[in-house]
Amino acid sequence: MALPRQNPAPQRPPAIGRAYIMSRKEASNSGTVVTGTLFLNSTPLSVLFDSRATHSFISTRATLLLNLEGTKEEVNYQIGLPNGQVIKCSILCKDVPIMIEERRFLGDLIQFNLSEFDIILGMNWFPTHGAHIDYKALKVILKDSKGRKVYFHGERTKPEKRIISALKAYKMLRKGFVGYWCYALEVKDDEVRVGDIPIV
Repeated sequence: MALPRQNPAPQRPPAIGRAYIMSRKEASNSGTVVTGTLFLNSTPLSVLFDSRATHSFISTRATLLLNLEGTKEEVNYQIGLPNGQVIKCSILCKDVPIMIEERRFLGDLIQFNLSEFDIILGMNWFPTHGAHIDYKALKVILKDSKGRKVYFHGERTKPEKRIISALKAYKMLRKGFVGYWCYALEVKDDEVRVGDIPIV
């Protein structure tokens, strides 16, 4: 007697997410994110705190560096990028310990091919730890398991010096821009000897 055919289990529809992948220079000029360095398994990693990202991410390089094989599970995510591209992600690292001020904050991080940052912490991580970003002070405020406030201070970048060529300066002056000619001279005071002082 033939056994009745069993239909395969229906596949779970993919979860939809959003990520804003940016360079360090873009992050420093955006005014809407905080960047810095934090520690996972005593390893320093570059981090981007971004409240616009729906999920949190970890680079493939970082997963290999930290040996997170034991935390991985299969998932079905589709992550949309600002350029309209959709990336399929199939690996999630569960309960990864993130150390801030010697306190541990767990995070579920999607493995993603990040280039300039090792970790992006997004909106799925923020409410879990009562976190929010103070953009003006360039810091992240969050609470540990006992409700105590913890602060992550972001990196401050020095403003770039804007230098233009003499030809461009000439063209700008021809168009009516105001320019200032500045120069410095090295002035040496003559050395005064004892014999040069008149005696009265």
